[in-house]
Amino acid sequence: MKVSEISWIWPQLLWLLFLVPLIVVIFLRHRRQSIVINPADTWLTGFSQSQRLAHLPLVLLLIGLAVLVLASARPQAVLMMPQRVDAVMLVLDTSGSMRADDIAPSRIEAATNALRKFIDRQPPSMKVGLVSVASTAVVAQVPTTDREALFTALDGIALQRGSALGAGIAVALAAILPPGTVPLSAILNGEYKEAPPSGAAMTIRDSLAIVLLSDGAGNMEPDARKMARLAAREGVRIYTVGIGTPQGTVLRAQGIAIRVKLEEELLKAIAAETSAEYFEAKNLTELHEIYKAIGRNIIFRQHRQTEVTGVLLLFAAIFLGLGSALNLLRSGRVI
Repeated sequence: MKVSEISWIWPQLLWLLFLVPLIVVIFLRHRRQSIVINPADTWLTGFSQSQRLAHLPLVLLLIGLAVLVLASARPQAVLMMPQRVDAVMLVLDTSGSMRADDIAPSRIEAATNALRKFIDRQPPSMKVGLVSVASTAVVAQVPTTDREALFTALDGIALQRGSALGAGIAVALAAILPPGTVPLSAILNGEYKEAPPSGAAMTIRDSLAIVLLSDGAGNMEPDARKMARLAAREGVRIYTVGIGTPQGTVLRAQGIAIRVKLEEELLKAIAAETSAEYFEAKNLTELHEIYKAIGRNIIFRQHRQTEVTGVLLLFAAIFLGLGSALNLLRSGRVI
């Protein structure tokens, strides 16, 4: 929890804070001293150590009084409370390169196993959806709280040719944003015209997020960077996970040998465009740790204005109580 933007319901009562230095002056003037005391020279600086300790009850009482005055003005603070998002879309690359085994047992198996654990760790109230991406993007499961439905969707994942990551982002956006927000037909038919940049900072839609897992080999339209910019305009963060190794491995298909590597540049660009993060998974253990990190990061900060008078009253009571108790022990009087 973080506090910012303090305001006051009755700010006129803050003038009562002048009572504190007034009490200090009255106290110093009534001290039985053989010389004239200059408050600026003596207050907690010109006294001996025993004298300073003798003043401790008064100091605590004055602090308590000051805090009590602040409480009487009824302060309000804007509290930023971490909260879970309402829905997250998982976008899984199911292109042929995901059968590479540079992450054992294979990229796709490691990915789906890690996704199961990620889904299990989310609170029951969070909706999770799944998009499968190859030459086309398909909603394998609409956002739901039914975990068994998600696991069934993961079981039905099959690898195909092509890698239209941009389409996967567009389909995921359409699944979690209000109907009509994303011109999905225009995007998939190649008719989408990107709006010119407004120059305004991204306003995050706090309750939504996308997690894209891929080896980064996007080679089909629509352009993934363009779709990332669309997500940024809609305020949706896209966390990207690169699965594979930079050196990659050799795949054979129809007698042709092709080395498939992790291509990080695109995934990093997507995450940066949407004010999210990019993670690299070189092995299954790292992949599990990445999903733990993403689970911690998929939060938003809810700004809530709350009166905090009670907190200040508690501190005032503590200081006044301590000051009175010390004064009672020292002089037999409460004040």
